[in-house]
Amino acid sequence: MSTMELKEILKSKIDNIDDEAFLSAINTILDNQSKSGTNYNHDLKKIIILSEQQKKEIQNAQKEYLEGNFIENDVLNEEMERWLQEE
Repeated sequence: MSTMELKEILKSKIDNIDDEAFLSAINTILDNQSKSGTNYNHDLKKIIILSEQQKKEIQNAQKEYLEGNFIENDVLNEEMERWLQEE
């Protein structure tokens, strides 16, 4: 299926949608795509553009990790197994 054929199919489907919330969600997706536009590197891998809030959350997570505020997955799994056996 060509790009043009796919666009026509999508246009037709969108024309038949009356759900305002669903159309708004589609609009948000399209807005995000148009904002990211040509944000691809040379290997054609998509570059993700993070919001300021997302950047802060990543920085906080990195800080917590460096401060040792984490639990290893194996240890967590063992704790969960013990909790489940207690019930």
